[in-house]
Amino acid sequence: NFRGISLLNTLSKILERVILNGLNRHLVTSQMIPKEQFGFKYGHSTTHQLSRVSKTIRNAFANKKSAGMVLLDIEKAYDSVWHEAIVYKLYRSSCPVYLVKILYSFLKHRTFRVSVNGILSNVYNIPFGVPQGS
Repeated sequence: NFRGISLLNTLSKILERVILNGLNRHLVTSQMIPKEQFGFKYGHSTTHQLSRVSKTIRNAFANKKSAGMVLLDIEKAYDSVWHEAIVYKLYRSSCPVYLVKILYSFLKHRTFRVSVNGILSNVYNIPFGVPQGS
């Protein structure tokens, strides 16, 4: 049960960067991502989040209060992303239409094939998920 790595050409990497910059700009200005979320946010990392959580726990302990935490890790999250749901959510969030169309075009009609010992498999569609590897 392995997930392939996307081998993207230079043009795809540039397009991916254009999409990312546009989405980040929209997400920041519309304040769609909660301030507590650190994953996939520019300038934030798991180290920053760990520091914030540690501070919250220390403050609770110092004030003789309790602190709780819920962690969520969705199995195969990248593999199971439904393209239409992404498009729907972006339209509903007033994301610029041109950006939604570019993203949908980037995700739709993706295919893959496998090479083993120089022999190529048939071409298969990828109806769900997002590419990783750039």
